[in-house]
Amino acid sequence: EGVEKYEISLDELQAGIPPLDLLAEKTHIFPSKGEARKMIMANGFSINKEKFTDPQKTITAEMLLNGKYILCQKGKKNYYIIEAK
Repeated sequence: EGVEKYEISLDELQAGIPPLDLLAEKTHIFPSKGEARKMIMANGFSINKEKFTDPQKTITAEMLLNGKYILCQKGKKNYYIIEAK
């Protein structure tokens, strides 16, 4: 509760999604791909509490928690949940 939540199709996730597409276009966690790239490369972004530092690394269904969720952290205090349906 109190955490922004986004939905994405499980099929898309199983095929793999480039992180910049996921974060800037499909979920709007970042306003642009450029900002997403800068934040990732500056160690300011985490997926499931682990630093995510490679903007080329594909996000896949293996990253899901409980087979359903991805927890994203932007900066120190901004959390988001991406739910695969």
